[in-house]
Amino acid sequence: MDSRQRTLAAVRPHGRTGVELGPLDRPLVRRSDGDILYADHLSTEGLARKYAGHAAAGPRARGALVEVDLVLEHQTLHQALGARGPVDYIVASHVIEHLPDAIGWLRDCADALREGGLLFLAVPDMRFTFDRGRSLTTAGDLVGAHLARATRPSPAQVYEHFSRAMQVDAGAVWAGRETRFPPFEGHGPEAGLEHARRIHETGATIDVHCSVFTPDSFVSALGEAIAIGLVPFAFAEVTPTQAGEIEFFALLRKCEAATPAERAAFTPRPDRHAPRPAAPGWRSRLANARRRGDPR
Repeated sequence: MDSRQRTLAAVRPHGRTGVELGPLDRPLVRRSDGDILYADHLSTEGLARKYAGHAAAGPRARGALVEVDLVLEHQTLHQALGARGPVDYIVASHVIEHLPDAIGWLRDCADALREGGLLFLAVPDMRFTFDRGRSLTTAGDLVGAHLARATRPSPAQVYEHFSRAMQVDAGAVWAGRETRFPPFEGHGPEAGLEHARRIHETGATIDVHCSVFTPDSFVSALGEAIAIGLVPFAFAEVTPTQAGEIEFFALLRKCEAATPAERAAFTPRPDRHAPRPAAPGWRSRLANARRRGDPR
């Protein structure tokens, strides 16, 4: 099944009310599928302006962006829904990894869902994306960001992105032909330091992946946050990354009536796919970046 088919099978939108977060021009749930509301951090017009000059998203922004129903720039989803909530399900594809406080966001999603409601997530598997060289996000990382009430990526996360992002060929990874990939132009340790220092000194923000996961690490980190009572969801299903793909899927069910221990009880499907190789040491990364002429 493709992403849309998996989404429809998980949330069964017919006869239900749901929200899809950040669909841009490629919603997984269409208006013809059921009562769906589209939410994003900006209005449709604001998104078109934001992505107009973006190398990857620019062509999409000139296309048929969905009409945004709920603008979340200055309010939570629960607040934006108002009398239209709570809803039966929420869909978020490639969203959670961008959030400075993933636990806080999950709690906001729970506020917008009825008891028993579903949250369906599509999450990039770092083994097959530009995050391949980064360290996995831990439960401690998630808890620390939540207690700090993080609202923007930290200097550490910005550094990790710009110093480690690499041009990964997912097909080569799956075929076992390549485990080391070059950094993107303008990336490397010195570039990471420059960007991290700038956002630290100016308070500016920049969009990076704040968290990176594999299916197993996602279950481990989020499961621990569930077990200590920070997240009012239970795992309903986790679908590991399938051969040739770059994302995995998680279906969470809101169950505030259950105890944290009951919510945390879950046995995931075994993930038998390509293990993450050991990342090269910092000396190797620095030497590679310098050989490629990255800025210092």
